[in-house]
Amino acid sequence: MDATAGTIEANSRRPIPWVLGGAFVLLFLFRDLLVTEQGVIGHSAYWGRDFINVWTGGHLIREGRFDILYDVSAYADYQRGLFGEIDRHNYSYPPVTFPIASLLSLLPYWVALAAWTGGTAALFIWSARQWWPERAGPAWLAILTPAALVNIWAGHYGFLLGALFLLGWQNLDEKPRLAGIFFGLMLIKPHLAVLIPLVLLIRRKWEAIGWGAATVAALIAITTALYGWGAWHEFLFRTSGVQLKLIDAGQSLFGLMSTSSITAMLALSGSWAFAIAVYVATASVAVWMVVKATVSRVATRDLGFLVATATFLVLPYCFNYDLTVVMIGALWLLTRESLEGSDRRLAMYGFLAPQLGMVLAALGFPLMPLMLLGLACAQYRLATAGEIAPVPASRWPHSTSIQL
Repeated sequence: MDATAGTIEANSRRPIPWVLGGAFVLLFLFRDLLVTEQGVIGHSAYWGRDFINVWTGGHLIREGRFDILYDVSAYADYQRGLFGEIDRHNYSYPPVTFPIASLLSLLPYWVALAAWTGGTAALFIWSARQWWPERAGPAWLAILTPAALVNIWAGHYGFLLGALFLLGWQNLDEKPRLAGIFFGLMLIKPHLAVLIPLVLLIRRKWEAIGWGAATVAALIAITTALYGWGAWHEFLFRTSGVQLKLIDAGQSLFGLMSTSSITAMLALSGSWAFAIAVYVATASVAVWMVVKATVSRVATRDLGFLVATATFLVLPYCFNYDLTVVMIGALWLLTRESLEGSDRRLAMYGFLAPQLGMVLAALGFPLMPLMLLGLACAQYRLATAGEIAPVPASRWPHSTSIQL
């Protein structure tokens, strides 16, 4: 691994290091092409994969058919009418995503897929500019990291949620109201913001908390007025149960993509008691590092990277396509000339985790949570030791001209 790390450092301004680990998903794309017939991939999925849920959901929303949007069986039947015989999918997103889905469903599917992928990728590149390490090359490489490639392949929200996360942290010190709005918009996938309120409370960022809470309340109120409370009720009490079943995903694709220590330990042992014990221990360590770093007043950027990684150690249900920000955090460590030994290896494993972790899980070694834990430990140690260089003043925190 040391030789690989040396190659990373020697080629720090070339694209090759930042797509290291991307070969696996490229092979998946090639495999998909080989078994695709009229858009259907191997009689199980459709090209664009989970994006079909955004597009299908948009059609149901515009038709006012909220009664079947979160009904897995009825939804699957409707979706097969659009895409042919594919495996059962479900719409797992809250009503705050309805406007996005509705607008995209107005476009032909392939145009919508291109607009979704290209638009969210452009937003992520724009938001990542202030975070991207200069020695890693141009900022557009942020959409070619291992997690970013998985997100493109899977058609998910990884770029959009990553952009909101970065913009929130980037504005926290200078424009807390704007930061609160960005954090509130993460209601699109609220579990990915699970640690943010804890940090804001400890640091007494009352303006950010207030504006974040107001944003969440406004989004819920507006969507309730537009679509009715029933949609929220169905999402909270029906969809959550469906998603929780994916924690024990076994050797399915979801199991291979999971970052959850519970999922990993269930695959290894089959014991819920053991899996929960490991999860509690791992999550406790992650929360402790975040709290200690917050109290220690580490730089906001370094804290944001740590929170990004720790989030996936705390959540019992999460997947590698959302690790887009974690990749940038790993690169900040890998492009440090002073980073040596175990910290460099931990950063490298963390960077490769989204795809190498899938390969290892398929071979019976679900180590992705361990790889992320190692990255979080390296981030915590270096941040609290003050060994991570600050971002140049010209690049941070002046990210946007919006004033609040």
